[in-house]
Amino acid sequence: MVTGIYIHIPFCSRSCAYCHFVTVPYDEGKIEKYGASLVKEIALYAQSLGKEVEVDSIYFGGGTPSLLDPRDIEEILNACRDHFAVTEDCEISLEANPDTLRCDKTTAYRNSGVNRISLGVQSFHDRELEALGRAHRMDSIAESVETLKTAGFTNINLDLLLGIPLQTAESWRAGLERIPNAGFTHVSVYMLDLDEPCALSAAISEGSLAVAEDDAVAGLYLDTIGILESYGYLQYEISNFAKPGCACRHNLKYWTREPVVGFGLASHSFDGHSRHGNFRGMERYLQALRASCLPVQWRKTLEEEEILGEKLFLGLRLNKGVRWTDLERAHSRDRLREYENFLRELGDEGFVVWEGSDVRLTPEGMLLSNEIFQQFV
Repeated sequence: MVTGIYIHIPFCSRSCAYCHFVTVPYDEGKIEKYGASLVKEIALYAQSLGKEVEVDSIYFGGGTPSLLDPRDIEEILNACRDHFAVTEDCEISLEANPDTLRCDKTTAYRNSGVNRISLGVQSFHDRELEALGRAHRMDSIAESVETLKTAGFTNINLDLLLGIPLQTAESWRAGLERIPNAGFTHVSVYMLDLDEPCALSAAISEGSLAVAEDDAVAGLYLDTIGILESYGYLQYEISNFAKPGCACRHNLKYWTREPVVGFGLASHSFDGHSRHGNFRGMERYLQALRASCLPVQWRKTLEEEEILGEKLFLGLRLNKGVRWTDLERAHSRDRLREYENFLRELGDEGFVVWEGSDVRLTPEGMLLSNEIFQQFV
């Protein structure tokens, strides 16, 4: 299969109150060392393969990749092109914060080959942004989109968070109303996740901030599906909506279990049979590459049971769901029968729809997806 590349850029100018990702404070000196280490890691990994690999998606995630100078991004992309067969139509995505974009910077990103921007807006309201610890404010959002359009970007994703402090049904719907005329081709709607410790979860526990009840947030999610579809954004995954032809190629690789190699701090890779993850600590990562070793912390070859579980909980994230006959050709009928019985019961409760051999979650089932997917892990 054609492979995707994920590149983790962990640097942030400030830490957002809800963030669970591996990030480090912005430091120009560390960025230079980190960029050189990324280039070395890419070369070492390609050499370890012993064959040319075709790549049709490259994704810069973070952290805040748009803090990097375009020359740094170009150097990393050139390393990818030097060591992999990057296709002419490769989707090259870069996550960006609205307060980090300038005309000269976005033009340089575009000239280096970046052709998709994922803009971390999260909210269109200043009070909500402040509660999240975001650096940008509402005025900079429209400015950033215009700057990107001027630079020639035609594929721009909007990231939004649902269920955040100070958010109301009115403020959420008012934010959605800004979308049709803004020029976004893709919208990602994520539920606020407070399962892992973070500054925001501590503030909510202490009572200094509050979030809406789960039922209210669930209602807004269901409303959002219809609202975005009325604007021409079709839902293709639990959290993702796109104009026709604008689904995120890179993220689809995760949900369909296609190979993705991750470079950088704490990144994960999948080759179709096994998974591995890099060191999460900056010094361990840099130290491994100084010794010309790949910075791999762990490796795991997947057993058949794990493969089946992944096919179910990743495939059911997609609106098209899973084709059961494909699973029957590849896996034990006994184990599948147990899962089928479970999914048939969910169908009786309105959380799953069976259409011939295809099974998919309903919108109500998507709201309970984490609980449902625990059955497959």
